[in-house]
Amino acid sequence: MESEDNDNKMLPVGSAVTLKGKQYRIQSELYNGPFSKVYAINEGCMQYAMKIERTTGSKRPVLKLDALVLKQLNHQNIAAGFPRLIAAGRTPLYKYIIMELVGPDLQRLRRSIPAKKFSLSTALKLASQTLRRIEALHDSGWLCRDVKANNFCIGRKNMGLIYMLDFGFARRFIRENGTLIERRNAASLMGTIYYAPMSAHNFSEQCRKDDLESWFYMIIEMIVGNLPWFIHDPKREYLLVGEWKKFTRGSGRQLLLGDSPQEFEKILDIIDQTA
Repeated sequence: MESEDNDNKMLPVGSAVTLKGKQYRIQSELYNGPFSKVYAINEGCMQYAMKIERTTGSKRPVLKLDALVLKQLNHQNIAAGFPRLIAAGRTPLYKYIIMELVGPDLQRLRRSIPAKKFSLSTALKLASQTLRRIEALHDSGWLCRDVKANNFCIGRKNMGLIYMLDFGFARRFIRENGTLIERRNAASLMGTIYYAPMSAHNFSEQCRKDDLESWFYMIIEMIVGNLPWFIHDPKREYLLVGEWKKFTRGSGRQLLLGDSPQEFEKILDIIDQTA
């Protein structure tokens, strides 16, 4: 509670802050998570999002990766579907990035629907756009390792454009010279448990196809409304969540696919068979 109070004192809503010679006003708090906080801010008539984490004492620093990935994507002119990075830096109290302000995330939108699922036509359009964002990220040499609906948002001016954001778990898999980085023999369980690929449950190094597996779970949830392993606590019962995912590769497959189009069974096979 004390830490939360200190955070609120650090950037109270309505206050102004000067960063790199520019003054921004804190309009509202958009998100308060375990690793960072996000605010809506404005500079004159311009509105932005500002993400911060404490300079010291953060559970897991994420802003450095966020800024690095966005800077590279912006530099490579892969701007469509990724927030524009405005500024990044640090103060004695916090690190920050200022970026383009986007609309609500897809998870929030899905949960706001009484049926807790999108129409099939909407879900398929979202599947196409989110897949293209992941492809662009991979083409730039990065893995996401945390693909989920919370990390995709609709645009504010163009609501038909889906943005991908939040790269705090990203990892390079291609060096700047274009060569593949050797995979490690073991890795931490990275990402959000409900959507994590089976390789993450096995503490194996993740690769591009693992982002696609997480994407598949995300899209099935959009179509069906839930995932069968949601009955388990992800932190205390992550082993059971992993067993569920294995079960859906056999006799429990229909429990995952539900009433999704039959093509999704083929998509799952392709993902699982990809080396």
